[in-house]
Amino acid sequence: MIDFLTATSWTIRTLELVIVLNILYLFKQHRFALFFGGQSNLNTTDDHTMHSCFIAALTVMVFHFVSANLSQYILTIEMGKLALRQFFYFSMFSCSVAFSVTLFLLHIIRGCTFSTPSRLCLYLAIAQAILQLMQFIMRGMLDNSTLSPFYSMSVVLLNIATLAVIAVYPLKVIINNRKAEDR
Repeated sequence: MIDFLTATSWTIRTLELVIVLNILYLFKQHRFALFFGGQSNLNTTDDHTMHSCFIAALTVMVFHFVSANLSQYILTIEMGKLALRQFFYFSMFSCSVAFSVTLFLLHIIRGCTFSTPSRLCLYLAIAQAILQLMQFIMRGMLDNSTLSPFYSMSVVLLNIATLAVIAVYPLKVIINNRKAEDR
């Protein structure tokens, strides 16, 4: 099961990188604006959607990479079993909350509206934070592993759902570009 979860995590991180690179390729004329643009680069609803989806995809990729590496590092720390569990699950909860706050603040700083994919990423991160808080209480505080199988599969499914959400926008753009070329 651990090998499956590790392979899934690496696959998801790789696909997230591919999605971010794909967005940068699809909008190569806006590349600088995607990273450093502001309100002046947001003239249409399509611009808002493009920037919002890029912010969501980039934030998902960065935080997934950080939290995966952080979790691996935490597991190598020598401390008591219960204290390590508490630290691990609280750190993962904190990463989910930090992701949500960062996604929200980047939209405010950029001045763009939340696209549907960005909102869905935010909702999925909140669901993941709640799940991690539940696991923190069950496993870290009460030393009860009843929730563990549900937790493991739910984290994987939430990560896959988040990947699917950020993949929809570039796929739509590719499909629309192909339809336009066929006309």
